[in-house]
Amino acid sequence: MSESGPKETLIEVAIDRLSADIVSGELPPDHKLQIAELKTRYQIGASPLREALAKLSSLGFVVFDSRRGFRVAAISREDLVDITRVRKIIEIEALRSSIAAGDDEWEVGVVAAIARLRLIGARSREGTPPSLEEVERAHRQFHLALLGGCHSPRLTSFQQMLYDQAQRYRKVMLSHWDDLDDFVAKHVQLAETILGRDCEEACTALAQHIELTLSHVYPDANGKR
Repeated sequence: MSESGPKETLIEVAIDRLSADIVSGELPPDHKLQIAELKTRYQIGASPLREALAKLSSLGFVVFDSRRGFRVAAISREDLVDITRVRKIIEIEALRSSIAAGDDEWEVGVVAAIARLRLIGARSREGTPPSLEEVERAHRQFHLALLGGCHSPRLTSFQQMLYDQAQRYRKVMLSHWDDLDDFVAKHVQLAETILGRDCEEACTALAQHIELTLSHVYPDANGKR
């Protein structure tokens, strides 16, 4: 894509492609992001690339140092601990709002998200396992559905940002989760608890669920994978 396209569109394309390559590991942690290299890689001009990198820096995918320039954000247990802690604060508050305000449409959305996860599990049993990308899409839809009754745009925005920041770690978790039926079952159990509308029980279940990524990626509290 050339510089001749609308600048806003080029920035959005650059953000999408950079974030996808960071999450997939094509651009590994701590990789130096040189504008000249990125121009060749994406066929996008320097100006929209710089703006895209600045945006990704604010979202936690990229870090900027005045001496070293832009780099892919490192991954670490400490980083995931922090993401997990803040996710619990944001998502539990959003869940409280969803349970209090959620109507029939909210419940239908949750049930539909469960059905999609179950379909993925069934395909795996039938010998056509889904890709990690398909599992992640269904997983994202599921978590969005759980909080779909929340009417706070800011809570929703923060939830999505933190969910995206955890995605690199979640990819590691999913790649090591051998039993997809177990993965689906944990999500079904969580949804059923939330649909029971016992707010305290639901919030406790969600907090424990959010901690799964940390416990799977860094099973040894003092170690690093």
